[in-house]
Amino acid sequence: MSGRSRKKPKELKDPSLCEAPKPKKRGRKPAKIRETGLANKSPKIIAQSKEEVVTHGPVLGKPSMIQSSYGNKGNFELVVPLTIGGIGYYWRDNDQDELPWYRPIEFGTEAGLLDGVSLIQSDFGELGNLELVAVDNGGHNLLHFWRESGPNFDWHGPNRISEKALVPLFSGNPAMIQSNFGCRGNFDVVVPRAEGGFSYYWRDNDDPALPWYGPFDFATDAGIFDSIALIQSNFGEPGNLELVARSDDQLFHFWRDFGKEINWNGPIPIDTGVAGTPSLIQCSFGNKGNFELVVPLSSGGLAHYWRDNDDVHLHWYGPFMFAMNMNRVEGVSLIQSNFEEPGHLELIAQVNGQLAFFWRDSGPDFRWNGPYYLTS
Repeated sequence: MSGRSRKKPKELKDPSLCEAPKPKKRGRKPAKIRETGLANKSPKIIAQSKEEVVTHGPVLGKPSMIQSSYGNKGNFELVVPLTIGGIGYYWRDNDQDELPWYRPIEFGTEAGLLDGVSLIQSDFGELGNLELVAVDNGGHNLLHFWRESGPNFDWHGPNRISEKALVPLFSGNPAMIQSNFGCRGNFDVVVPRAEGGFSYYWRDNDDPALPWYGPFDFATDAGIFDSIALIQSNFGEPGNLELVARSDDQLFHFWRDFGKEINWNGPIPIDTGVAGTPSLIQCSFGNKGNFELVVPLSSGGLAHYWRDNDDVHLHWYGPFMFAMNMNRVEGVSLIQSNFEEPGHLELIAQVNGQLAFFWRDSGPDFRWNGPYYLTS
């Protein structure tokens, strides 16, 4: 694998040199604070229950969903590119029994058509800002947006991360996390390169100027990839980056450790016959925490895989197919929520320009439920 490294990565600074770390704000704020802030945006309920089909759309590219710390239970926050340009932001009020989704707030239209987005909640702001990165439809620009955590809940951006380019730089969606590297926790972003392999960027959140560094290219001899998913696992110290990437109909795993040299390992084949954008999490099932992976199938519908991280052989199981009556799905976003014990898997899928919601119980049946459409 080829790659570029920096002389002294700030993300690996000695923790003893850090001030007392600021804990990430993951507490639950009163629902009335959330409602007061969002009332200024005039949200409208678009789904009163999981079963109700609603009318709004269409959308474009890969969606991205998280469960935030807003509200008492923690709302679902969802962003997705729009066919008119820019991004649509939806949210689900998990404090209400009906679990209503709210009509999207549109922003970032000046960025034009976007292909893929990746959403997190950071520890910036009093209650945790929403942060996202996006790649434009032509693959020329990697952009950053962020939303205040109150009182106005305004979206800001786009702010360019990549250098200006006349030719396409990127061949697929970006993936972002806030890692535990550095004192505060850096932003880490990976995006497929148009010339093959991947580009890695990171933002130094310990520097008041918040500079972005990169691109640091890797796996440039592994071929061209169309879509990716990124997490930080609890393997290694302080935690490996784990990457799942699709090239044509093949799915591969890469991972990065942290020794004296920054090394990416892979590609490790997982399966074939896939399409669209995958989504990867490390869940709370098992002692170590299994990897859970959902990816669209070339033949239509969705496939669920999981890796047994308690097994020394780290074996992948699957595909376990579901939603086979759906057409070809373009992309998915998977989370583990705090509904029931140890937590449902919750999924948003983009199919034919519409958003479909699924959830899987925590046992004993482990059955996927859905689709329930947010758009039609």
